Amino acid sequence: MAGTASSQLRSAHILEATPGTIPATPAFTTLHAPARLTGTPQTLEGRSLVAKGGRLGRGINGIDVTGTLEDSLKYGVYDHFLATLLQGTWSSDVLKDGKAQTTVAVENALPAGVGGTSTMMRFRGVEAVSGTLNLTARQAAALNLTLAGLGSDDATTTAITGATYTDPTVVDPLSSGADVGTIVFEDITLDCMQSLEINFAFEGRDLQPKISSNDLCGITRGDFLPVLTANIYLEANFLEIYNAARARHDPFSVTIPLGSVTGEKYTIEFPRCHFASTSIDTTGTAAMQNVTIHPEYSTSDSATVIITRAVA
Repeated sequence: MAGTASSQLRSAHILEATPGTIPATPAFTTLHAPARLTGTPQTLEGRSLVAKGGRLGRGINGIDVTGTLEDSLKYGVYDHFLATLLQGTWSSDVLKDGKAQTTVAVENALPAGVGGTSTMMRFRGVEAVSGTLNLTARQAAALNLTLAGLGSDDATTTAITGATYTDPTVVDPLSSGADVGTIVFEDITLDCMQSLEINFAFEGRDLQPKISSNDLCGITRGDFLPVLTANIYLEANFLEIYNAARARHDPFSVTIPLGSVTGEKYTIEFPRCHFASTSIDTTGTAAMQNVTIHPEYSTSDSATVIITRAVA
């Protein structure tokens, strides 16, 4: 019997109103790339003199829900996951980092063999706990998220009564070429940029296990410490950045426009940033300036990062 292929997987998600609870009649939206989640049991084994010191007896300490989601960025498709990552909600098409518990439910369905009955695995209270957005010349804008969840259900072949599934309307991946607008470091003229990595990094965003359940109590909010890393060709304007990074300097904003279709664009803004370091790299054929930037919290914006969608 021919086996099933991973391309036959249907991966779908829905925003949860109550973290850890799948809506009663969920209107799922499918994903272009799978949310590769697993519910891994943490087993407890017994040892006994009855078994001459060998294993005898087994229990379950808990079930860890972890995974990844990796794809080229496509407008609107991963907005709910971005909200879980930044612990905020989209309000008038604006998302800021916060400390809210925003979660999605994920259902992965895979047929058993060719044309076989689908087995559904459901994961509740899923959040992106860290992630990166990579913009590299001649490559797609790459989104990579690390996922964790509050709990998972036993696999089943029974669909949720009333569940619907809608495919995303946007299919075109955003490139790192014409789909990236002019990146602006406030009051600084930039030379040509080869790449920019946005690391949405957290410290202390940890799982909180509890007794009397295989589910988690929650996931700690952690400290949001993003890092921007840019590779800039060494041209006329490198001096300003190089010297600024070596001294105390005023904070500046970084603005990154993404998208080339009207109404299907993002603007990512870090309103208050400092250079962390810069160095000159002459190991390749082109001389590069490597720049590290540390965004910090802006009291006037009540945020460290602001993402705006549906930009004209």
